[in-house]
Amino acid sequence: MRWATANARWNAPEGMRRAYVNASTSRVSFKRHERYVRDALRATCGPLRVEQLSAKFASRASSSVASEDETNDARAGVGDVANRARAHTTTEVWSSSRLRRVRATYVDGGEGVQIFNCVAYPSPRAHDAPLFGVDLISLGSGRKRKVLIGVDLQPTCRDASYAAAYEPALMKLRDGRLKSHALALGATTPSTKFYEDARFFSKGMFFARPTGASEDIMALSLDVVRAYFDAWISRLDEAEREAEAMDGACKFGLSLEDVRRCVLTETTARAGQDAHDAWQLEHDPAIGMFTSWYGEEWSREFAETVLFPGPRA
Repeated sequence: MRWATANARWNAPEGMRRAYVNASTSRVSFKRHERYVRDALRATCGPLRVEQLSAKFASRASSSVASEDETNDARAGVGDVANRARAHTTTEVWSSSRLRRVRATYVDGGEGVQIFNCVAYPSPRAHDAPLFGVDLISLGSGRKRKVLIGVDLQPTCRDASYAAAYEPALMKLRDGRLKSHALALGATTPSTKFYEDARFFSKGMFFARPTGASEDIMALSLDVVRAYFDAWISRLDEAEREAEAMDGACKFGLSLEDVRRCVLTETTARAGQDAHDAWQLEHDPAIGMFTSWYGEEWSREFAETVLFPGPRA
């Protein structure tokens, strides 16, 4: 299943793409990325059911954005947060027949802070489907601005045959069709400072640190999100068919010769997603950033019950 609107946008001439960018606000923002992901999920995995969050987690504003010294333990190496405007964090959570859970968080701190983070967890019934993860960050302003672009189809196990089902195609997408995007965006490998253990990241992850946040950078990063979303939907479709075929073959005692054997079961797929959340609770540096804005008590509860709830979801 592919989303026609996304493909049409991807194949649009450069002039049309540039016009699309210029039609939006000139301030650095990942709001277009957020809207795209939400609309794409509705079109391919909807209807989406909205999970009602506690008001204190659905929307929260700080008195000011933390300075560089205040966030050294949170996002070390990301840079100076120069703007002292209020940081407003909003979070939405959805689910559907195809999705166990989607959590989307946006931090708007004006020119100095723009963050969009989203993780989509497939229904465990699609045993071998990876997670869809997006992490877009802009901190600081002017020459001190630091930007990070991370998009991945995140594995929930490290079995070689699990990875072989989609990683080669994802690497080909990144190193082929998106090669010019990777060069323009400054593609690199994630720092081992926080992510020394990459068990929940694929070899096809797109990770970049652009030198600025121009409209071209915003447009190219949006293209990457679109392309990776298409790849994820394609793999989700396959994983659902594989699980159905294997379950049917087992139920009726049919031969498994022509069926790709799923690595995971529904139970182990759920356990793998929960293990992802447990790992993120220990490693995600964003939790430290939330602590610098909203305090340790709120941030820890937010991380454990909303960001990465694991079996509580």
